[in-house]
Amino acid sequence: MNRKEFIISELINNSQDPFNLYLLALEYLKENNRREAILKFNTIYETSPNYLPLYYIYALNLIEMKNFETAKLIIKKGIELAILIKKEKVKNELEQLFELYFD
Repeated sequence: MNRKEFIISELINNSQDPFNLYLLALEYLKENNRREAILKFNTIYETSPNYLPLYYIYALNLIEMKNFETAKLIIKKGIELAILIKKEKVKNELEQLFELYFD
């Protein structure tokens, strides 16, 4: 069983864990399947909006696909969440990403 198959089996066993879906999205990125990865990131965003690791990579991939308005929204929501749960480093990284592309 390869890594992707293992992650899919873990998702079948525990579909509520955003980490497994996040790992699957990363596997799609490794395969250069950005569209499928973004679909998975969006599912995490809709079902587990407090999963902070999602925001940077989701926004960055949206930017690379030229979906700038959604990327701005994702970055802003990530900054709000990082402030709420007191994750200063993540907040700073998201702010830098925003400044790099949108300021």
